[in-house]
Amino acid sequence: MEEELRKQIRENILDGGTWLRAFFMILYAIICYFAILITAIVVLIQFGFVLVSGQTNDRLLPAGKSLSIYIYQIFNFLTYNSDEKPFPITNWPSVEEFEDDTIIDLPKEAEPPQKN
Repeated sequence: MEEELRKQIRENILDGGTWLRAFFMILYAIICYFAILITAIVVLIQFGFVLVSGQTNDRLLPAGKSLSIYIYQIFNFLTYNSDEKPFPITNWPSVEEFEDDTIIDLPKEAEPPQKN
């Protein structure tokens, strides 16, 4: 039994697919860092527009939304919740795909009991 376990561990360590994913994980972690920096710049610019004009810049809204979806996709890949590699392997996330502002379907919370 111990020999089988050692053999399995050895196979896992030598698996090329695991090391290829590790390479992509490092690459996407670096890309995510820059995507977060760009998002911070968009946030500051958007805040400046609100501060000066009292309303958001409609041209920046899709940029912020697609960046946040992209960062979400990267985190899903990094945490093994998805095997799909984000941009540049796939297309840039489309804002239209997420018009309802829900990226994931979370279970609905139960309604609190009514007080009498």
